[in-house]
Amino acid sequence: MKYLIIISVLAVALVGGGVFFWMSITNLTDRVTELQYNHATLQGSYNNLQASYNTLDTDYRTTLNNYNQLNDNYLTLQGSYDSLNRINQSLTVKIGELETSQETLEKEYDNLNREVLLLRSENRELERDNDYLQGIVDEYESVPNSYYSTGTFKHYENTFEELSKFLTSDFKLPRDYELHVFDCSESAAYLEWALENAGFWAEIVVGPDPAGEAVLDHAWVIAYTSDYKVAIEATALTTKDRYAWLSWGRTPGVIYEDDDLIDYWENYYENYDKTFKNIYAAIRQFGTGREWNWWEGSFGFE
Repeated sequence: MKYLIIISVLAVALVGGGVFFWMSITNLTDRVTELQYNHATLQGSYNNLQASYNTLDTDYRTTLNNYNQLNDNYLTLQGSYDSLNRINQSLTVKIGELETSQETLEKEYDNLNREVLLLRSENRELERDNDYLQGIVDEYESVPNSYYSTGTFKHYENTFEELSKFLTSDFKLPRDYELHVFDCSESAAYLEWALENAGFWAEIVVGPDPAGEAVLDHAWVIAYTSDYKVAIEATALTTKDRYAWLSWGRTPGVIYEDDDLIDYWENYYENYDKTFKNIYAAIRQFGTGREWNWWEGSFGFE
């Protein structure tokens, strides 16, 4: 409509203004046509741009939605991460506590392992001691039950006079000396047994050979009467040797401190290493009764 008005105005101007204006109108008409064409072109471009804009807007909204979704996911993941991080920190603390506990347990294990090794060692020692003690018990059991209460000899008072009577009249070794069979140890054990059964206090002693003739230790007996300490050479108390002592006017086997016949008498009273109050102490010291088992021949026992 606006174009018709313009044309009408131009026509009126042309009529009123002459040819000059006609040319101007023609130019203007051409210009209008060109502008209309440019307008149509721009309108198409605008429409295309609008379509592109709409597409971009749609893409933008889609991207925004995706972004929002991703942001929500991110926030969710961030929350999960924070939660996992707290759990990780808690686990790190617990791991540290467990490592400390492990170190403590390892130290306790090492201590317990050392204690176990020590206990095993002690157990082995106890087993060895037990075996030894069992051997001692077995050796004890080999000694006759009535060893110190046989009633074989009458009772004497514990004086030197009574001791002299006993050794002179009632006592003698049951057999002659025989090395490794019935030697000094068996002789001393037999004499100690006889003295104890007769009411005397006696001990077995072991030490270097008083005469200095033997390399190995020697065994004899010390009797403690109410008036004297008396050393007795047990091996001198066989039947044949007793007569030699009697011929000297001496109690058989007794070592006298003023004895001119024996110049080493002091060794009997001073130079012994071990003292055994009874046969069980001697067995315990040597771990066996083989050196003392005079009773194997059943002397004094049924």
